[in-house]
Amino acid sequence: DTVDNPFTPRRGMRVSAGSKVAGGGLGGTVNYLRPEAEWIVYVPHTRRTAIGLRGQVGYLRPYGGTDKLPYYLRYFLGGENQIRGFDLRTVGPISEDNQLTGGNKFVLFNAEYYLDIHSSVRALAFHDAGQAFEETRRINLRELRTSSGLELRVVMPVFNMPFRLIYS
Repeated sequence: DTVDNPFTPRRGMRVSAGSKVAGGGLGGTVNYLRPEAEWIVYVPHTRRTAIGLRGQVGYLRPYGGTDKLPYYLRYFLGGENQIRGFDLRTVGPISEDNQLTGGNKFVLFNAEYYLDIHSSVRALAFHDAGQAFEETRRINLRELRTSSGLELRVVMPVFNMPFRLIYS
């Protein structure tokens, strides 16, 4: 992690990878492996502007005596931290009954162009793309759900966290 500021980053890169393992010798009722990876890079453009890019992937695989993954473990995308403009957990595979079923893998991409208005105020244009896929489907980048828009972020000094207004 070489990102210069957690709330208003301008330069640096963050790479993270991890995996969750459940069941097997650990006990429990569901056996699964869930690796995920994320890559984020920030590149300054001018004194007041920067570009931010993010890519994230995840895969969920049952093993042992588990054949079917529970609904609550499956991947669903959407919301302000993934695909802005879509409600939380509303992007993913849909059954014939028009019900969200969730996926066992996902891809997510975000691109942002930042303009620093003040030290604690940032405007940005963004484009998000992502999708979760079910077991029987391969990842197809042509099926990604996309969203573009504008955002205003104000870091609240009392809480030391950003207040976000998003239009997508």
